Amino acid sequence: MRAIGLIVTAGLVLTACTGSPGESEASPSSADDPTPVVSASPSPTVPPKPERPEAMNREDAEGAAAAAKYFIELYPYVMATGDVEEFKAMSHRACGFCEELTTQALAIRDQGEIFVGGETSVQITKEYRRDEVTGIYPFDSKITQEAQTITAPDGSVVLDADREVLERRIEMGRRAGEWVMVTVAPIPEHNG
Repeated sequence: MRAIGLIVTAGLVLTACTGSPGESEASPSSADDPTPVVSASPSPTVPPKPERPEAMNREDAEGAAAAAKYFIELYPYVMATGDVEEFKAMSHRACGFCEELTTQALAIRDQGEIFVGGETSVQITKEYRRDEVTGIYPFDSKITQEAQTITAPDGSVVLDADREVLERRIEMGRRAGEWVMVTVAPIPEHNG
């Protein structure tokens, strides 16, 4: 079993994986041709890449919040395509969560697996003052992630995860004039 997904990575919350092996359907192409033909399942539609919000050009809390939402909402596109370029550009070097998601997206692509679902939305529930020392903008958020599946090239199910709603602390920083994700982690219990 392989842990994968926005909810699973970086030790956020383990999602149950099911490894139900799929079976190829073989059926004759016609009554006169006894040679079996394997039916290929149609390739899923790749989710569109979210549009970068104009507010990300701001250097204040509003810009940080817009960047946080955009980063999280890139998830299904990144996982389905393996296109990690912008994801990596928006990841702080200390963001283990970001590194794990990037590694998983590349593994899905390189192994020829098919990722479907996982659409995410982010609601900022609390905004904190910018940390004057680090320049980081912390936010508390509610992240909703729709059900997702990953299917291996042989049709077996690698992951079958249900819809999840999580509360997470997101921290955004700046690097070379651009927003970067510093961390996504459980909200500390001593939240204040």
